[in-house]
Amino acid sequence: MKLPRLLAGVGLSMTVVLAASACTTHAGAAAQVGSHAIETSQLRSIVERGLSAAQAVPLSPSGQSAASPLDQPSLQRRTLTTLVQLQLMSDEAHRRGITVSDADVSAYYQAYAILQFGSVRAFEQRAAAVGFAQRDVAVIVRSGAIQSALSDRISPTLVATDAQTRSQYDSIVSQVGRIPLTYAQAKPYLARFIAADVRAAALKPILDQAEKKNPISVNPRFGRWDTAQFGIVAADGTIASSVVPPPTLDTTLQS
Repeated sequence: MKLPRLLAGVGLSMTVVLAASACTTHAGAAAQVGSHAIETSQLRSIVERGLSAAQAVPLSPSGQSAASPLDQPSLQRRTLTTLVQLQLMSDEAHRRGITVSDADVSAYYQAYAILQFGSVRAFEQRAAAVGFAQRDVAVIVRSGAIQSALSDRISPTLVATDAQTRSQYDSIVSQVGRIPLTYAQAKPYLARFIAADVRAAALKPILDQAEKKNPISVNPRFGRWDTAQFGIVAADGTIASSVVPPPTLDTTLQS
């Protein structure tokens, strides 16, 4: 896997040694990353908006909803995983003096949406289908932009070749038609999206260490932190543990 698969709530596979007792959540917190608490109210608001957004996804030509019914506990886990991963990477970026501005996130948002889905509207509709309202999609995209910035610092040479990016760009145009990004504009993003797996593998040891410095704990009502999946899973022995995950949306491009 590679990070971030944030709408799926699944990240880079990790083998981090983390004692569950190293950190406990504060009262009112859904999870905690080091000293930073992720409030239950924030999680609840995003999930409620996501459920509403999924219900509003337009019907397909067959008359069926484009979105499968969402399981609320699963959506809570995926959303909380998103917030935890974002906090962990944000802390690591700050420690390394890496700044990702709102303009950087906006540019990443447009590039990802267009190069993966053909348009921002199509991307946002897909996000709604898996339980993220439009106002909350930027949270996911910010995580992708920060991951990319971290990878640029850790492994700046791990990018796709000119030939690979040109081929990918031409393939996208042939599938969706003319897009509002020239090849020159798209190239830096494609070079990183295409090499996402190797870049994630290079970033893995850094995030291993980041998690050790900022232990992660989760309020048991929302599940437990799984270091192997680098995400939150249902607590063992609960009914929710058997729920099939809903459709996912990755925030890195597959070639």
